[in-house]
Amino acid sequence: MRNISHQKGVGLMEVLVAMLILAIAILGYAALQVKATAATDEAMKRSDALLILNGLAEKIRLNPTGGYKATIPATLPNCTNGCNANNQALYDLKQYNDAAATKGINLGVVDCLNTSESQKRLCLIAAWNETKAIANATSEGTQSANACIRNDGKYADDSTCLVLEAY
Repeated sequence: MRNISHQKGVGLMEVLVAMLILAIAILGYAALQVKATAATDEAMKRSDALLILNGLAEKIRLNPTGGYKATIPATLPNCTNGCNANNQALYDLKQYNDAAATKGINLGVVDCLNTSESQKRLCLIAAWNETKAIANATSEGTQSANACIRNDGKYADDSTCLVLEAY
């Protein structure tokens, strides 16, 4: 019969191996939790951006002659005695840009790429993180870093933005 003295420490080794497996499982769970939190943050940004863009698209439908491709003004235009179509567009852009800025989102309005002249549409862009609310084409034809959409109208790689067509 074998002597029990050869088995000393085996139980301790089993406990250590079990603790190692448990530690790896806990680290995996923590990594999963971090990913889930990041995905939730991204979903909230997309939801906020969609609400803002839908509101702005409704304003564009109400004021179809307004110049919504204008640069977003720093201050609201004075409309105490009523606004013309372009001032109303500037007012709408400023209001929605301020609402977006509180959520960490920046807005842009460009002509949609690859549309015919008879069906010109505006693309409303909401971007966050490092992405800019611009199309990838510049006047020189070069690529802009961190643009939301490429020259072909598709989303740029690794962009965090949302594009909505308004017509």
